[in-house]
Amino acid sequence: MNRISKRYGKHKVLEDVTMDIYKGDIFGLIGKNGAGKTTMFKVILGLSEFEQGELKIGDEGDSLEEGRKKIGFLIGSNFFPYMNARQNLQYSCRMQGIKEKSEIDRVLKIVGLDGVKKKFRQYSLGMKQRLGIANAILGNPEILILDEPTNGLDPQGIADIHKLVQKLNEEYLIYPHAVHPPIFLLEIPDT
Repeated sequence: MNRISKRYGKHKVLEDVTMDIYKGDIFGLIGKNGAGKTTMFKVILGLSEFEQGELKIGDEGDSLEEGRKKIGFLIGSNFFPYMNARQNLQYSCRMQGIKEKSEIDRVLKIVGLDGVKKKFRQYSLGMKQRLGIANAILGNPEILILDEPTNGLDPQGIADIHKLVQKLNEEYLIYPHAVHPPIFLLEIPDT
């Protein structure tokens, strides 16, 4: 990111944001509600346009669109309440053009939801967050963005997500995330 700026009407949300993130980095954002953390992720993902600056994702020579295809993300947990984890991920695979059944098995095992049969509406908050992470890593993205992956979790849930993040960092390029509470940030990110 080089001097990225974004506003909603007259309200500046991002102003001259510049940063470089490299392979293996775990990157965290901290700020008050409304500070622009989620907006920055949406700009990176192409879900929101920026007014000025330059954004480069991926390898040298990749277009911005090619770079964005390398990103898996969790922004909220929008799943079907009457479907189980496997059914929700099957739907996501269809939407993303992922055909291999083994991909669902792989991600459910990584997040510890393999064998869970209950419906999404019956999940604890921690299980919902883990399913969101499973969805984000479908198709083996090179870059992983998780927006508030520990939001609302108890200390054990935070510790579980912490361990999962460390495991994921061995496989993924970057892991930018916005967090509450700040202590989680201090335990995980490199920068």
